[in-house]
Amino acid sequence: MTDYSANSGLPRGLRRWLAMGTSTYKLVVAIGSLITTIVLTCGKMIVGLLSGSLALVADALQGLIDIIVTTVTVIVVSLSDRGSDPAWTCGREKLEAFAALAEAVLLGIIAVFIWHLAAQKLIHGTPPMEIEVWYLAVAAVAASADYIRHLIIKRAARTTGSMALEANAAHFLTDSLGTVLVTLGLLGAWYGMPVADTLAAIGVAGLLSYTAFCVGRRALGMLLDRIDPALSLEVLDSLTALPEVDAITTLRIRRMPDRHIVDLMAKVEVDSLRDLARLEADVEYTIRAILGEADICAALRPVGASAGRDG
Repeated sequence: MTDYSANSGLPRGLRRWLAMGTSTYKLVVAIGSLITTIVLTCGKMIVGLLSGSLALVADALQGLIDIIVTTVTVIVVSLSDRGSDPAWTCGREKLEAFAALAEAVLLGIIAVFIWHLAAQKLIHGTPPMEIEVWYLAVAAVAASADYIRHLIIKRAARTTGSMALEANAAHFLTDSLGTVLVTLGLLGAWYGMPVADTLAAIGVAGLLSYTAFCVGRRALGMLLDRIDPALSLEVLDSLTALPEVDAITTLRIRRMPDRHIVDLMAKVEVDSLRDLARLEADVEYTIRAILGEADICAALRPVGASAGRDG
C-alpha cells in the first residue's frame, strides 16, 4: 500500500485524488486533459477559419495532434501501472517513454508543416485580415486555459513520476506560449499589419520544434537507459570510497519514470557475515543518497580467507 502521508501539505483536492491511488490520479488527470484539449481545439479552429489567421489555424492543427497524443496518454497511463505479469516481468513503465517519443515526433511533423506555410506567406505576401474583438478574447482565454492545464498536469507528473504526463505538461506550456504569440499576431493584424500573424506562426513553429527536441531527447534517454554520466560517476566514486569495497566489477543504472534501478556487483573485504550485512545496508544507503528512490540488486562477493567466518 502506498504511503501518502508525505503529501499532507498538498491541496485538499489533490490529496483526495492521491488517496484513490497513483494510477487513478494519473488516469483522471489524463482524461481531464483530453476533454479540455477537444474544447480548446474546436474554439481555436472556428476562430482561425473565421478570421483567416494562419497562426491560429496552425495552433488549432497542433490541437488536433494534441487530441491524438492525449488519447494515447490516457491509454498508456492505464497500461503502465498494471504491474508485472508473466509476459511483462519488467519494462511496462517504458510505455510512457514510447508515448512521449511519439508526441515528440508528431510535434516535429506539425512544426515542419507550419514552417512551410509561414514561408509561403512570407514569399507571396499576407492578405488583409478581418479581426473582431471576440477573436482576441477567445485566444486569450485559450492561452490562460492551456497554462492552467500545464500547471495541473506538471504537478501530477511530479507527484506520480509519469513521463507521459510530464511530456504533456511541456507540450501544453508550449501551447500556452504559442497562443500568446497568436494573440499578439492578431493584435498586429488588427492594427493593419497582417504580416504579424505570419511572424506569430513562425514563433509557434519554433516553440513546437524546441519542445519536440526536449521531449524526444528525454524519452530516448529512458528507452536507451541513458543517464547523466556525472551521476553514475558520483555513485561509482562514493561506492569505491567505502573502506570494505575492494573493486566494482559491474554497475548498471537504469532510469524509470519514478525511480532508478541499480544492478551492482562488487568484490569486498569483510571478516564476517554480520559485516557483510552491514556493508550491504551501507551500499544501499549510499546509492539512495545520490539517486533517491531506487530498486537495488547488489551482489557483494567477499574476498580473502576470513570472509566465510560467521560473526
